[in-house]
Amino acid sequence: MTAFDVFQVKGDFPAIITSYKKIDYESLISLITTHRDVFHRLLLKHGALLFRGFPVASAAQFANFIENLKLGQFVNYIGGDSPRDKVEDKVYTSTEAPPALLIPLHQELSFMKKHPRHIYFFCEHPPAAQGETIIGDARRMYQAIHPEVRQRFEAKGLQYTSNYYYESKVMQYMNKMQRSHKSWTEVFETRDRHEVETRCLSNEFEWRWSHNDWLNITQTRPATISHPETAEKVWFNQAHLYDFNPRLLGWPRYVGAKLFYFRPWTRLHEIRHADGSKVARKDLYHILEVLQQETVATPWEKSDVMVLDNILAMHGRAPFKGSRRVLTALTS
Repeated sequence: MTAFDVFQVKGDFPAIITSYKKIDYESLISLITTHRDVFHRLLLKHGALLFRGFPVASAAQFANFIENLKLGQFVNYIGGDSPRDKVEDKVYTSTEAPPALLIPLHQELSFMKKHPRHIYFFCEHPPAAQGETIIGDARRMYQAIHPEVRQRFEAKGLQYTSNYYYESKVMQYMNKMQRSHKSWTEVFETRDRHEVETRCLSNEFEWRWSHNDWLNITQTRPATISHPETAEKVWFNQAHLYDFNPRLLGWPRYVGAKLFYFRPWTRLHEIRHADGSKVARKDLYHILEVLQQETVATPWEKSDVMVLDNILAMHGRAPFKGSRRVLTALTS
């Protein structure tokens, strides 16, 4: 019996995988284990798989599904600054950014040398409307970016800078109003400064401690890379998310960011080229426009599991209202 005697595959991006008949969770795991090589090949071809109609019901079952798919080893969300909560070991909530905020396409932790190879999402509770985990093909993005912009980014590289507080009543109050700026104890999941420095070294971060125990981190990375298995060129950076501008945030949030975050030591993010020169705002706006054109939105259904090759496929989040609970995990 082949995988295609049990599973049906429809669509291209994402490839939606369903079963010809209803199966229980134990049978699902058995079939995933037996046919994992087929899913690996499908993932390399499509970049995004959506398992729909299967009885995945909890964070533990989601983690077990990932473990049996065997695409890699679980990794924690160390070094990432999107607001999220750890549900259980290696499983987190997807971003807890304000529901009205559109999060444009990006690859997870693409600003890190040791970035995850795969990212997974599990829909525990779908929103009433919108709130999709939007996706985009990074191979198409590479081709769609204007050649002059692409060549400039490839030649000059990117320098990412982040600032994280330790303990700040002002920042804690701001996060109660609207979660946005994580402390370095949250980013590194430790309160031990020596352990933070060790993790910075292992990830090749440049760091320095500034006044009031703020932590400044700088990372220099390429703007594009080649996939390690397929050798395809992909757009692979988060420059557009590291520039706080009106088009990204909207004017009310942009004004708030200017008032509260745009200080030399409190600015959450800053992006420059690797030589220290500014990244042109017009280039970033062009990137945001292309990202919007390349965005694919598939509405969530309860128990859906999405598997993304974190190099081939970008992801983001559409705005929504009401309740939404989508969990996520990473492997390398």
